[in-house]
Amino acid sequence: MGPTSRSTMAGCPLEAWTGLTTLPAEACGVAGFDALYGAVPAPPDAVSFERIATPEPGLERIVIEVTVGGRHLRVDAGLWVPDGPGPFPLVAGLDFVGPLGIAATHAFPRDPGAVVQAPEVLGGHGRLEEFHRGATAYRWPVTMLCNRGHAVLVSCYGSWVPDSATQWHKSGARPLTGATDAGAISLWAWAIMRLLDVAERLPGIDPGRLAVAGHSRLGKAALWAAAQDSRIAAVWANASGCCGAAPEAHGIGETRAQLVRRFPHWLRQGTQKTGDFPDQQALLALCAQRRLYLSGAVGDLWADPVGSYLALAMASGKDWPDVPTMWEQGGQIVRGLSGWHLRPGGHEMLPHDWRCFLHFLDVSGY
Repeated sequence: MGPTSRSTMAGCPLEAWTGLTTLPAEACGVAGFDALYGAVPAPPDAVSFERIATPEPGLERIVIEVTVGGRHLRVDAGLWVPDGPGPFPLVAGLDFVGPLGIAATHAFPRDPGAVVQAPEVLGGHGRLEEFHRGATAYRWPVTMLCNRGHAVLVSCYGSWVPDSATQWHKSGARPLTGATDAGAISLWAWAIMRLLDVAERLPGIDPGRLAVAGHSRLGKAALWAAAQDSRIAAVWANASGCCGAAPEAHGIGETRAQLVRRFPHWLRQGTQKTGDFPDQQALLALCAQRRLYLSGAVGDLWADPVGSYLALAMASGKDWPDVPTMWEQGGQIVRGLSGWHLRPGGHEMLPHDWRCFLHFLDVSGY
């Protein structure tokens, strides 16, 4: 990628294109990022699940029970399956409100222990509420996905790990696993792996085509899961930002120090969290031998879309358009097994983003 030209970036927000225009090549194994996130806990002793029909056609409530050392955790997930015999590829992921926010049905009880970051229009940070039902369906457009032949398995992240610096260690995956150094991002990655434990045992699902997707902090968790779980054939991280796809070295948007001050429970516990760690292009390189997709928005400079693009270009080893071309043209770019899109707007996960991701899967031969 060539150097960024100030003349060609005229009219773009200054913050979008200042900072480094190239990134140093970095390589490390999973252990290098264990120091940042804390190691993902070992697999559980057992994962079982119950399938419960709902009034909504094609939708099932999946009650997952995870067992570790005689301790148990039960968490809901929603499963949407296309019509037909299959086998179908499946997209799994954690959502901020979970199946309760995707489906308007009352088939999913409200988890009183979950602490979530709902969209601000729905009250922002707090507990799941009845008025959340069906309110965030746009983030997981399951009808569109099923019409395109993809099954979907989604659970609420706050049921696995309450997203609260004062509550996260009191219920969910942390007391279940007994992990002492894993931060919430590692525990959410562990939860994504448990969804895959379920998905690969579902009749009619192709276990060789399991994708994971996540937005913002859940995009960070999706990348961290994909870096170490070979069952993941494709990963999409939307606006994953700091400690996701955006490299610390780029110097734009949120920094690790700012993240730690706001969310001290997300990264590895008990150690200095802003020191000399591998940068995010090395994390992306751990995913890049499979399908790796990133996306960002012009108005979401806090998540540093330019830095994320540079990290993707470095990790993929392909020739990508330079930053001015990417920024001015917008749209989608695909290089081999890696892809990217930039859209107008801000920090959200929209049906348009899903259409781009599905197109990437198609053109990359998924």
